[in-house]
Amino acid sequence: MTRLADINEHIGSMAELLEIVGAMRSLAGMRVQEAQRALPGIRRYGDSVAEAIGAALLLMPEPAPHERPSAGQRAVILCAAEHGFVGAFNERLLEAAEKLLEPADLLFLIGSRGAALAYERGRNPAWTHTMASRVAGVPDVVDRLARELYSRIVRGQIARIELVSSRYQQGAAPVTEHRLLLPLDTAALALTQPRQAPLHNLPPTRLLERLMAEYVFAVLTEALVESIASENAARFAAMEAAHDNVEHKLGELRQEARQARQSEITAELLDLLAGAEALTPGTQFASPKSPALSSSRAD
Repeated sequence: MTRLADINEHIGSMAELLEIVGAMRSLAGMRVQEAQRALPGIRRYGDSVAEAIGAALLLMPEPAPHERPSAGQRAVILCAAEHGFVGAFNERLLEAAEKLLEPADLLFLIGSRGAALAYERGRNPAWTHTMASRVAGVPDVVDRLARELYSRIVRGQIARIELVSSRYQQGAAPVTEHRLLLPLDTAALALTQPRQAPLHNLPPTRLLERLMAEYVFAVLTEALVESIASENAARFAAMEAAHDNVEHKLGELRQEARQARQSEITAELLDLLAGAEALTPGTQFASPKSPALSSSRAD
């Protein structure tokens, strides 16, 4: 195979790679937009539940049971990436979590890539689960996480839950956030302006427990959707850089192909000229051992 053929084959492979990288970049961009469209509604719902908790607190004659200290360990929830090509996304999140973790703490890790990195670093999460690839899959993941957390709370294994996740910033690197999930800061949720206690059909304690569970669900849902947006933003940036590199390499290969083609054309022209000279009348080409040369030397 000639050098030009080798270069053309390489160009074909790089062109296919460029299409794959472009498709991955487009998909990541679509996932970011999908998450961004869902977040305003999720936040409005969380704010509504928070306001309902503030109103329900007016029905409580004394501090709610969840505010009393209880025995148990601290759980740290970490929202990491599910798929690859995200640069140092998982490393930054795990480093932030490791600064918080004590030897007795329980790590709840969402995201297969983040879990694999944690195992590589000698961390053994108490619970892991895959991160949803799309917004539609977030409620199921949150439901599984909440059931695991509540079952451990009931058994007295967990007394405090903290959340480490990534918040998407358009045009900038994601920000790592750390927040307290449970026990809820009821002072921050209490209504700032006095109002009449709400009408209710449930016992106040039961009503407050349900609202708090719904609020935790809303907070976790927002965190996971933000994580999806951040993960795909990191992947988009990685694919954008890869796309530029592949395009640059393709330009170099095409330049090499043009040079190789010109070299082949030049070689063919030289062969044609040599052939034309050989066919010109009066031009003789004889070998040193030919009879004509031998007789000439004898004379």
